[in-house]
Amino acid sequence: MRAKARRRGPRTAGPSLSGLVAGLAVVLLAIVLLALQATVFEVVRFVLFTGVAVALPGFALWRLIGGYGRNLVEDLSAGFAVGTAGQVLVYLASASIGLQAWSWVWAPVVLVIAFVDGDARARVWRRVERPLRPLQAWLLAAATAVVLLIVYRRGPGQFLPAYTDPLRAYPDLAFQQALAASAKYDVPISTLWLGGEPMRYHTFFHQATAATQWGTRIDLTDLIHSLSWLPLFLAGCGLVFALTSRLAPTAESGATWAGPLAVFVAGLGGAVQPLAGAGLGGISTAVAAYLSPTQNLGVLIALALCVVAVDLLRADGRPRGRWVLLVLLALIAAGAKSTILPLVGAGFAFAFLQLGLARRNTRPAFLGGLLSLTVFVAALIAIFGGSTWGTEIKPFETFVQLAPYPMLVSNPHAQLLSGATTLLSWGLAASGLFFLGRRWRDTGAVFLAGVAVAGLLGTLLTTQSGVSQLYFLRTAFPVIAVLAAVGLANLVGRLGDRRAVVLVGAAGLLGLVALAVARSQSADLHGIKGPWVWTVAALAAVAVLVAVVWKLARRPGNFFVALLGGAVAACMIGATLVPLQGFVSDKASNLVFARPFRGGATAAEAGAAQWLRRNSAPGDLIATNAHCIIERDGLCDSRHFWLAALSERPVLIEGWSYSNQANRIALAGDTNPSLIPYWNSEELAANDIAFKAPTPPAIERLRQAGVRWLYADNRAGYVSPALRNYVRLRHATLDATIYELR
Repeated sequence: MRAKARRRGPRTAGPSLSGLVAGLAVVLLAIVLLALQATVFEVVRFVLFTGVAVALPGFALWRLIGGYGRNLVEDLSAGFAVGTAGQVLVYLASASIGLQAWSWVWAPVVLVIAFVDGDARARVWRRVERPLRPLQAWLLAAATAVVLLIVYRRGPGQFLPAYTDPLRAYPDLAFQQALAASAKYDVPISTLWLGGEPMRYHTFFHQATAATQWGTRIDLTDLIHSLSWLPLFLAGCGLVFALTSRLAPTAESGATWAGPLAVFVAGLGGAVQPLAGAGLGGISTAVAAYLSPTQNLGVLIALALCVVAVDLLRADGRPRGRWVLLVLLALIAAGAKSTILPLVGAGFAFAFLQLGLARRNTRPAFLGGLLSLTVFVAALIAIFGGSTWGTEIKPFETFVQLAPYPMLVSNPHAQLLSGATTLLSWGLAASGLFFLGRRWRDTGAVFLAGVAVAGLLGTLLTTQSGVSQLYFLRTAFPVIAVLAAVGLANLVGRLGDRRAVVLVGAAGLLGLVALAVARSQSADLHGIKGPWVWTVAALAAVAVLVAVVWKLARRPGNFFVALLGGAVAACMIGATLVPLQGFVSDKASNLVFARPFRGGATAAEAGAAQWLRRNSAPGDLIATNAHCIIERDGLCDSRHFWLAALSERPVLIEGWSYSNQANRIALAGDTNPSLIPYWNSEELAANDIAFKAPTPPAIERLRQAGVRWLYADNRAGYVSPALRNYVRLRHATLDATIYELR
C-alpha cells in the first residue's frame, strides 16, 4: 500500500468551478465554430471520435506512462498529442494489412486498462496537482478565444464553402486532401494527381485524417476544410501555456498572465509591422493553422516534445517512463513535419553544452540528441527518400524573398536593409527574450533557446520556393513566444508588485493604439526610414507614459525597470496589431494571411468528381484534360489537385506540382516548381489528344495505360463531341462530362 501511494504522487486538488467554466466556454466556442461550416450530425460524430477515440486514450497514456497530472489544460492538450501519435502508428500498422477501417480499436483497449486495473485507474483518474487559478483560467480562455476567432475569420470564414467558387480557393488544401485520399488506401502514400507514383513527404497528418474518416465516415472535404484544424490548434495553445508554466511558476512570481500572454503572442504576434504596404514575415501560428494542416500538427507535436524534453532534462532523466513518450513523439515528429527534429536536436545540443560546462550529468541531453539525430536520419531515408524537397543552403537569401526587398531594390544595399528591417521587427516582437536573467541557468530554458536559435538559423541559412524556409521559424516561434513571455514576467517581477499585470496590460493596449496611429501617419511615406521613426517614437512614448503613471501611483520598483517593462509589453502585444486588424480589414489581412486563389472547382465540376468516387472502385485510373489552375502567357500553374482530392482516385496526369520529380527539376533549374512545364511532353500530348481529337489509337493508348474513366472538363479546354463515339457516356453536368472506357 505504501509503494502504491508513492506512485500516486503527492496530495492533489481539483480545479476550481470558475476555471472549469472558462474551459467549457472555449470548448463551446470551438463547437460553434465547427458547426458554422459542417452539419450538426458531422460535428457530433467528429467531437465524439476526437474526444473518445483520440484525446481520452492519449490522456490516459500521458498520465499512466509519464506520471503527469499538473492541470487539465496540460493533460488534455498533451493527451490529444499523444493520442494522435498513437492513432497514426496504429493506422500505419493496420493499413499495411488492409484493416485501416478498424484502426480505432486501440482506443477502447487503452481505456479498458485505464478503468479496470486498480493501480492504473488511480494514476490516470486522480485529481490534478496544480489547478489553474480562476483569473489565470479566464485570461487563458480569453487569449485562446481571440486567436481562435482570428484564425476562423481568415481561414474557414474566408475560404468556405469549398469547391463552389473557382475564384475563391486555395490549391494547397486540395493537395492535402488528395494526400489524405491516398492515405485511405495506400501504404505508403502516392501522388494521386500524377498516376499514383510514390510520394516522399511528411504525411502523418494525412494518415491521422484517413483514420478519422474511416472512424467517422465524414467526407474528407469536411474534415480537411472544416473540422480537423481546430482541435489541433486548440491543443497547441494549451501546450504553449503548459510550457510557459514550467518556466514562470505562478506560485512564485504571481505572473498568472504569463501563460495566456504566451498563447496570445504565439498565435498572433511575431513581427512589429511598421510598413503600411508590406508584411514583415508571417511567423505566428495563426498564419498556417488552417491552410497548412501539416504545420498545424507539426507545431502540436513539437510542443509536446518540448514539454517532455524539458521535464527529462530538469529531472535528470527521471521518471524513466517519460522516455517512452519522448520516443513516441519523436517517431511521429519524423513524419509530421520535417522541420521538427532538427530543431529539437539543436535544443538537446544546447542543453548538453550547458550541462557539460556546469559539470552536471549530460546523459539525458546526450540521449535526447542521439534519439533526435537517429530518428531524423532514418526518416530522411525511409520517409523522404533522401529528398530535401527543394531546400538549398543559401545564406540570407530569405531577405531577398521577403516583402521589404522589392521596396528597396534600387538601393545597392537592398538585401542588407531588408535583413535589418526584418530582424528588427522580429526582435522587437520577442524582446522579452533579452530579460530572462537567471532563467538562462535553467537547463529547460537553454533547451528551448536551442530550439529558437535553430529555427531562426534554419530560416536565414536556407531557401525554398515560396519562402517555405519560414516554416523553420514558424515551428520554433511558439517556443520563442514562451521564452519572451517568461522574460517579460521576469522583468516586471523586479518591480516587486504582484499588480504588475496592470502595467503589462496597460502598456499592451496603449502599444496597440500607438502603433495603429504610427502606421496611419506613416502610410504615405516612401521607404522604410519614416515608418520606423514613427514606430519607435510611438513605442517610446508608451513606455515613458506607463512608467510615469506607475510611479505617480506610488507603486514600488525602479522607474527604469517600469520603463523597460512598458516598452517590452508594448512591443510584444503591439506586434499583434495587424492580425487583429485583419479580423475586419482585408487590406490588413493581406499583409499577414493568405488570400483566396483563382483556379478552384465549380460546384458542377466538384459534383462530377464526387460522382466518380461513388461509382468507381479504389485504384481505378482516371484521365483528364484539366491540368492548370491558371494558364497565362504560355505558363501553366499546375497546382491542379482537386479532381484527385474529390474522386479519391489516381489520375494519369492532372497537375504535376508538388511531386518529387517537379521539385527535383525546379531545384536543378532554380525555378518555381509550380510553373515548370511537364517533363514528358509526348505523354501529356497523347493524354490531351484523346479529348481534343479522339481516334481509336488515342483511346487505345489510354486503355493500355490502365485508364478506366475519362473526366472531360469543359472549362479546361475544347472537348470534341466525337469522344462519345469511342467511350460510354456515364455522367454529365454543366461543366464536366464523365465517360467510361468500353
